[in-house]
Amino acid sequence: MTYPPPVYAQPVSAPPKPSKFGALAWTSVILGIVGVVSSWLPLLNILTSIAAFVGIVLGVIALFGSRKILAAIGVVVCVLAIVFSVVATNAVVDAIDGSVNEGQVGAPGEPAKQEALKENPTWGKKYSWENGLSVDVAAPVACTPGQFAAPQNIARAVKFEVTITNGTSAAFETALMSMGSDAQFNGQKAEKVFDSSGGCDGTLFDSTTVLPGKTYTFHVVYAVGAQPGEMQLVFEPTFNSDKAAFVGPA
Repeated sequence: MTYPPPVYAQPVSAPPKPSKFGALAWTSVILGIVGVVSSWLPLLNILTSIAAFVGIVLGVIALFGSRKILAAIGVVVCVLAIVFSVVATNAVVDAIDGSVNEGQVGAPGEPAKQEALKENPTWGKKYSWENGLSVDVAAPVACTPGQFAAPQNIARAVKFEVTITNGTSAAFETALMSMGSDAQFNGQKAEKVFDSSGGCDGTLFDSTTVLPGKTYTFHVVYAVGAQPGEMQLVFEPTFNSDKAAFVGPA
């Protein structure tokens, strides 16, 4: 009598141990990479810094899991993303700060001296841009507006003589220059005075062409406070060029 061979049951293998905090480690790495790549974009580096900070938190939590090396890599990359973002932001801020009064300052008729960011030009000084264009503003003189001058109820009015000198090799169109809208007296906006019949009839700043080596002079009048104070006039020859901020008593 024969018996069938014995059948042995295969041992049941244990299921693989799940990775603890593995998803957090991968998320930290991905956020760090995105932060590093986008850290040099001025419009995105603030958001990427926030994302990198979140990645650091997730990476630190993941260090207590089974993917410690991956979590450590994520933390390091996120820290680098924040550092790069700070460097890029500081570079942008420095570039913006350096766009005001980066030209040369000197008295009219004298060689201009480089005084970038040390002092603002004042009345009687000339500001020169790198391309050779320059502007100088004479000291203001008081004037009496007429009955129909605008705006009304002017406490005091002062007139400025502005001279543009074209030291470039090409003709300059005055329509490109931004002037007059950014005027302040004692930290408040100074209004332009329009007076066609009184003593404050300023020369209209027309759109004209200034040939190389030539000058163009015009007058502009502003309403200021009854008591003397500090006046600021800002000139910008073209869009996104350096600004010349003249500051002085008025």
